[in-house]
Amino acid sequence: MSHDRWMTWSRSRTLALAGLAAGTAALLFAVLLAFGSEQQTIAVAKAADATIVSRTVHIRTSRVTIRVLPGGTCFTIHDGVSTHSCPKRLGAGEIGFAVTPHGVGGIAGRDVRAVIVRLTRKGTVWATLDNGAFYARFPEGYRARSVVKVLRDGSRRAFKA
Repeated sequence: MSHDRWMTWSRSRTLALAGLAAGTAALLFAVLLAFGSEQQTIAVAKAADATIVSRTVHIRTSRVTIRVLPGGTCFTIHDGVSTHSCPKRLGAGEIGFAVTPHGVGGIAGRDVRAVIVRLTRKGTVWATLDNGAFYARFPEGYRARSVVKVLRDGSRRAFKA
């Protein structure tokens, strides 16, 4: 093997090995960066899901569990069946509700004086309000048609159930 040919072969091999080493280092760096990013994303997600305040309000045989989260307020209705909801926002005159096969429950702002549930077959039930939560159980064979909030000033607004 001539000297020129040996130098070319050696240079080519050295460049190839250097390229392989650089590629391996870049891959390792990217994997480590992604791994650290995933942990940070998980930490941020856990922080966003962290409950600030949680309380349960018992209304007759049901209960409403309210969780205040950094991104808003969520609630769960337990009346033999669990139903969960997270209203986008809840102002003083607003309600958030969920319907179960047995009743309607939810959370109400401080300006809500009453919640009325209109039922099929011309039925109506008034929800029990307690500490920002409400629940109305309806008789067997009835279903909720609409939920009406009554504000302190007497105004009413109906929502389809």
